[in-house]
Amino acid sequence: MSAASFPEVRRPRLALALALFAAATTIMDISLSIISLPAIGRDLIPDPTTLALVPLAFSLAFALGLLPFGRLGDLVGRRQVLLAGGAVWVVASLMMALASSIAILLASRLLAGFAGAALLPQAMALAARLGPSGGPASGIGLFIATTACGSILSPILGGAVLALDPAGLGWRLIFLYQGLAGLLIVAGGFPTLPDTEKSRAGFDSLGTLLFSLAILLVVVPLAVGRLAGWPAWIALPIVAALPIALLLRRHLGRAAALGKPQILPASLVSQPLVVGAVALTAVVFTTSPGIFVAMSTALQAGVGLPPDIAGAVLAAFPSGVLTASLVVARLKGQPIDRQLTLGALVFVLGMLATRTLFGTTSPAPIAFAATLCLGGLGMGTLVNALFRAVMAASPSADHGAAAGVQQAFQQVGAALGFAVVDLVFQNARLAALAEGAGTAEAFRIAGAEACLYPIAVFALMIAGPLLRRLVRKPAVTTGE
Repeated sequence: MSAASFPEVRRPRLALALALFAAATTIMDISLSIISLPAIGRDLIPDPTTLALVPLAFSLAFALGLLPFGRLGDLVGRRQVLLAGGAVWVVASLMMALASSIAILLASRLLAGFAGAALLPQAMALAARLGPSGGPASGIGLFIATTACGSILSPILGGAVLALDPAGLGWRLIFLYQGLAGLLIVAGGFPTLPDTEKSRAGFDSLGTLLFSLAILLVVVPLAVGRLAGWPAWIALPIVAALPIALLLRRHLGRAAALGKPQILPASLVSQPLVVGAVALTAVVFTTSPGIFVAMSTALQAGVGLPPDIAGAVLAAFPSGVLTASLVVARLKGQPIDRQLTLGALVFVLGMLATRTLFGTTSPAPIAFAATLCLGGLGMGTLVNALFRAVMAASPSADHGAAAGVQQAFQQVGAALGFAVVDLVFQNARLAALAEGAGTAEAFRIAGAEACLYPIAVFALMIAGPLLRRLVRKPAVTTGE
């Protein structure tokens, strides 16, 4: 968005700080809810399978909302959408803190996911405009650094709150804090956030409907399949998602030809490298969020780590992601295929080492932190290459839309990953219990087996046809 789209900002530093705070609040909620899962299970949801729906509900709503709410910010103003998202965030956080049943809990997580989807795109766009150097690069850099720091700090802070339990409220105190953060966003946003010019391009209602329907037809059956005993009809909605996706592509082409608004730019959908990189992004993110839930549960219920130590161990993974991102960003001219392969190899090594630790007697927390950090280094290297591949293969005019599409499919992959990794984890736990293992041992075995899914995904990526198709153009490098 050009500078002309903004009026004079009276307190740009405060406005930038508020936008970054909104982004950090959204990102931190994911890790805070994950580290809280064992405590939530003991207090409210004893069934581990049902408990896995808690992070999945947030990711599903987040994935569904990112594109339409990002576009809504263009139409009605980013300030208005961010403030509305903050208000809904307060309601969702209070519902979570006061939840007395699984229905209220899941409803609050869905609501929080939609609120986060309203907050994050506006925060990113405002940060790009309000960067200290006056250009988008400095603001985006601060946005990335803030969200990365939030990912690192949230499991540590969440674990500390659970361990200390200063008010005797347990996990509920975490979401009361999130509600307070939402209040600060709303109260601080009214006097500081600038208004933005409202676009007259219109909203792609049909495209949004088709996009959301295609995602729901894939993610929801996988989410409820285990609860329903995997009936045969589960396959029907997943198969039905394909013609819906084809209808969406046809709709986008027609809308582009007629000059009408599009939820996804047709120019991106027609780029094979963009489609390949976005698809690979979704596949990659079926691993890390889901494995985080498995690791949090296995470390606390299996290894016996208290929440604060488990949180510090889990923080090693995003620390590795951030470190790799900072290092790789300084490397120019490196072919993307090499960066993807290197990242996948390092990630596999980290997960293999983590799996080995679950089979040892009394593994040290620092050992888990080291192996997870190694996995994070691999993930950061690979994700950096994927983001750069999308930017290199997209028309410059569509870079913003391309980033939004990639983020949306990142969340689609995360939602799928919660269901898939939980399936592996719970099957392994139940099998271990059936063979006579104790409760703690069963959780350790399940943690080890859960590592096999991301290992298999990344091993296939190293040699699979999708990777070779993505990188068959050697001219696309990380320096472009």
